[in-house]
Amino acid sequence: MNNTVIIGNVLGLIGSLLMVGIGFIHNKNYILIGQILQFIVMGIGNLVLGGVSGFVSDMVGVLRNLYFLRWKTSKRAIVFFLLLQVVVAGISMILLGFKWRELLPIFATTLFTWKLDTKKESELKIILNICQLMWLVYDIVIMNYTTAFFDVLTICSNFVGMMRALKKEKMSESL
Repeated sequence: MNNTVIIGNVLGLIGSLLMVGIGFIHNKNYILIGQILQFIVMGIGNLVLGGVSGFVSDMVGVLRNLYFLRWKTSKRAIVFFLLLQVVVAGISMILLGFKWRELLPIFATTLFTWKLDTKKESELKIILNICQLMWLVYDIVIMNYTTAFFDVLTICSNFVGMMRALKKEKMSESL
């Protein structure tokens, strides 16, 4: 394993640990600030490993969170940040050459953002797992193995959460 892969994986590990820590935070502003740090570290890790669209997704996430720290969330702002991500990732693919793997973070982030307002928790968990599977494939392809490990853990925890949500939804429907 060369130094670039090691450095990228160390950054991925640090970013993944930040992501886990953020799961324990309940204040929206602190979550956004924590994600900014996480996105910077993971984005640099992606870039070190040659994952340009992963870097773009993370940097757009930094801008989005900085915006939402100052102003309220709106559909217009969400659409703007999605378009920004697609345009910047598209330009980078034109300049650096198209690679199929670079579509995965774009698809994952776009799908997650569009479905974020889904009312049923079980449906949201399914969407989260689909998106996380895309990130898992991306992380494996760019050799970000530490982050891929956390992707698998996230998929497992979302699956358990989905099963609990389905059970809870069935119970509330029968009442």
